[in-house]
Amino acid sequence: MKYKVMILFVVITLVFAGCATPNRQVSTQSSSAPAMEADSAYYDEAASSKSAGGVSSAAWAGETQAKMIVYTAELSLVVKDSGVAQEDITRMMAGVGGYVSNSSSHTYSGGLRRITLTLRLPAEKFDDVMADLRDMAMEVTQETIGTQDVTQEYVDLESRLRALEAKAERLEELMEQAEDTEAVLAVYEQLSQTQIEIEQTKGRMQYLERSAAMATITVSLTPDALSQPIEIAGWRPGGVAKESFQALIKAFQWLINALIRIVILVLPVMLFVGGVFYLIIKFLGLIFGRRKRAPKTPPAPPAESA
Repeated sequence: MKYKVMILFVVITLVFAGCATPNRQVSTQSSSAPAMEADSAYYDEAASSKSAGGVSSAAWAGETQAKMIVYTAELSLVVKDSGVAQEDITRMMAGVGGYVSNSSSHTYSGGLRRITLTLRLPAEKFDDVMADLRDMAMEVTQETIGTQDVTQEYVDLESRLRALEAKAERLEELMEQAEDTEAVLAVYEQLSQTQIEIEQTKGRMQYLERSAAMATITVSLTPDALSQPIEIAGWRPGGVAKESFQALIKAFQWLINALIRIVILVLPVMLFVGGVFYLIIKFLGLIFGRRKRAPKTPPAPPAESA
């Protein structure tokens, strides 16, 4: 009897165990389904964000393909009249949509002026204006052209600006959600600093835009009279030394040329003329010498008186 009770107990235990195991499996599957759905939704959202970011990056790359080049130049020109040249350059700037941003001059005796002008003009007119300035000069004594590619800096500034604006927007949301005054002040301080950085970034971007859009040319106008070795008003040791050296060379040239002329031309002529004079003097000496040696007739004695 006890044996049958034990067998019945084992069978009942196995039945309950078999029923419990499927129930636990179903429970496990039902609890993991929401998690998998959540993970799937998360990865779908991430993929969507990544795709949207890829499109934005492509559009961003397309927007920044244009190069931003800053053109600068320095010219030193010798002109006939610096005042007239200044007026011509002013009219030239008005014709190309530019302007003279700065000018300075130094006046010497005689009313001669050396003038320096800073020109601002559209970048697309840079080459044409440079050619016109060269054509109006008697001589170009110095020319320097510089270019600076600021495209990468501008792109970096735009990326920084977007990041700062996103940060400022998030800080504004946090400030609205803050519950105590201390948290509000802390967020406000960060927001103020972020806004300052935004304004600084915008200012630098605007400066690069203006620099790339408008080229800069610095022109120095020197009258032809002032370009000589010696300055009319003032002492220029370099010019004096150069003039003295040239005068020394000319003096040596004159002496050497004179010596060559003496040896080749004057000396033979002098020898010939001297020989002729010598022969003439010798001939005359012979003639007059013979006359002196001719016998003289003695005077007749006086007659005796009776």
